[in-house]
Order: sequence, then C-alpha cells, then structure tokens
Amino acid sequence: MPVRWCLAVLAMAAALTCLCPLGWADEASAAEQSPHTLSLSDRTDHPALLDGGRDGAFHPEEALTWGELARAVNALADGLPQPASAMWLGETGRDGAYRGAAGLMAAGILDPDAAFQPDAGMTRADLAETLDRLGLLMEGEDQVWVRAVATAVSKGALLDDPATADGAQTVTRREAAVVLERLAGREPEPDSEALFDAGLMPSDVSRDDWAWPYMADACLTGAIPVREPGLVRMYGWLYEADENGELVRDAVDGVWCFGPDGRYTTGDADLDEKLAQALAASGANDLEGVEALQAAYLYVKDNFEYKLTPGDETPEAVGSTGWECGRAARFFRYGGGTCYGYAATFGLLARALGENAQIVAAQVNQFKGDHSFVVIPEDGTDWIYDVELEDARQYRHADLDLFHILNHAIYHYWYNASW
Repeated sequence: MPVRWCLAVLAMAAALTCLCPLGWADEASAAEQSPHTLSLSDRTDHPALLDGGRDGAFHPEEALTWGELARAVNALADGLPQPASAMWLGETGRDGAYRGAAGLMAAGILDPDAAFQPDAGMTRADLAETLDRLGLLMEGEDQVWVRAVATAVSKGALLDDPATADGAQTVTRREAAVVLERLAGREPEPDSEALFDAGLMPSDVSRDDWAWPYMADACLTGAIPVREPGLVRMYGWLYEADENGELVRDAVDGVWCFGPDGRYTTGDADLDEKLAQALAASGANDLEGVEALQAAYLYVKDNFEYKLTPGDETPEAVGSTGWECGRAARFFRYGGGTCYGYAATFGLLARALGENAQIVAAQVNQFKGDHSFVVIPEDGTDWIYDVELEDARQYRHADLDLFHILNHAIYHYWYNASW
C-alpha cells in the first residue's frame, strides 16, 4: 500500500472540523473534566517510540502490546502524572510498561479498575479509543491532531489493509510505527540511506517494505534539529524546507525540481543517480560552499574528455533550454562530449549542491562561436564557470583558470541574462 495514500487519508481526517468521539463516548465529559491538561511533546525532541527486540530485530508482523503503547504515549505526551518512583522515561521492559501505564491510568486514559496486561495485543478499536481518549485531554490543535489520528486508525488508514476497518483486528508493530510517527508529527525521509549506512536499521526490516522508514525512525532516539526554510543537503541529496520546516514535494522552485520524496531531481532517475555518484566521488559531499562547487568542477574537468559523440554534432540554439539533461546523460554515457555536455554536467552538479546554476547556450569571443558554459548569479553579479575551455587536455593551457570569473576577464561571453 503506498505510503502517500495513507498520509492522504490522514490529511483528510485532520481537516475535519467535527470529530466525533470514538469509544468511551458516555465518559467524554468525565475526561474533559480531568485536572490534567496534556499536550504533545516538543516536536524537536526525538524519543524512541518502539523498541527493537533484543535480537536486533523489529518483528513487524507481531502485535503491538498495551505495554508498548503505554511507553510510547508517555514519551509523546507532556503533562501526564508520574508515579513517585518514576524515572521511567526511556526505560524498556516490563517495569517501563507498568510505570507508563500508571501515568495513563492516573490521567484517566486507561481504566484503573481493569487488570493491566502489558503483553496483550492491542486491537484497532483499542488503539483508536485510547488515542481518542488521549486527545480529549488536550486542547486546540493538539486535540484536533490526536483525535484525527484516532479517526484515521478507526477507518483503517495508516494500516496495512485500509480496505477493512475491522476493529477486532490486531495492530501490528509495523502499523503502530506509522501511527506513532504520525502522532508525533515526525516524517522520516522515505529514501534516506543514512539509517542503513549507520547500522541503525533493524535486521528484519527490508527496504522493500513500504513502511520501513517509519519502523526505523520509531526505534531511534536523540535530538532532531528543526530545519530552517530553504535548501538543505542531507545524505548526499538536495532538499528544500518550507517555512514550517517540512520538505517541499512535487514542486518547482527556480532551477530546482523536487519529486514526491522531496529530493531534487532532473526527472531522469538514472541521471540523478549518476550525479549523486559523481558528487560522492568528487569529495563535494564532505565540503561546503565554494570548495564543494570547485570539487565538482574539477571532477568534470579531470574525468571526462572533449569528443564528438552521437547527438553532439549540432550546436544548441542560442538562448535555448531543455537540452541540458539529454546532453549530461550522453556525457556520462560516453565519458565526454562537447562544451554542451561539460556545461550541462557541471551545471546539474552545481544545482544538486544548491547553487542557482544557469546552463547557457550562447557564444564566445569576437567571432561569436557557439558555446556553452555555466553562469551562477550572486548579488547581482554573474560569475562564469567554463570547465570545457579550461580542460587542459584539449587546449594545453595548464594555467588557465575559468572557475568563477567575470565576463571579459579572459574571454568575451555573449549571452542574454533571463534570470
């Protein structure tokens, strides 16, 4: 089941302005009269919501237990009463489950007269009612959000099989990871390789599993920095955050296009991968600013050669666009190309680094020969990057430096700025 479909259902549920209580409807007034007013924890905190097994596995198909939910809710809710002996936050095992349950019982979320069975599996109806009860003790946006999650669970959204809303069906740990992550307002990066590279992925969770980012993130703990609005590079890829710190998805912003996963894309997955590999090989991922840009520039200069390849024989029309990705793809395929391949490849690498790189089809020198290069405007000044003319293997100008130069400094570039 696509994750995007699940989240869309939740978004629709969250948009409802009239949320009916799920379960314990006859006790709603008692819950609202509770002296405990709860709120969701600071979203910049990142407590572990579910524990992996002692064997290093997550056990996605096993049932979510009441004890696990009690620990997770205590990690997410501020204002829960804490037993006198409670240093339970972050504790695992049976003691943590009982202490977590004690806070929920004192707040009226769990029935204090019922025998608490921490190892018992939780049904969908159980989970929806418990979350709805939690939401009743909150105010404002927190209440709307938590009770919307409860509504989504009751309707089968965020779960493996949304076609059935069988309240008696047991909630799996896979499903619980998605529900708890959404409850916390956490949105793991679906294509991040960092969890695998850091060895943090549970051993029995596959990248082929639609919910793997949620399961992985639910196991992690530690502070998560709030993203500032603007471009941000993570795990070797470029993203953009909006004013709320959320990733921009399925949108175009200037020279950048962001896909459904929030990642910058050329629209060609194979080309995207080659650009990512080139940045990693160049060392640019370990650098910032002009140093990263220069590493990408030198990588293109030192690893490709000038040659005529199929499709490169005809110059691009002056001022034209739309040819950049095709030229770059051929440049990678054949290990080189003409000035258009050099400019397209370096320009796309620069964009992947977050630079406002303009890939130009224009002319050069007094004879106005057809030529292509990259322009990166900064504070009203156009800086030119001409990796093809600098390529010493072609022109034998070992001391020629065409990285970050002004027009007329060495050559006369003829182009009309439209940015």
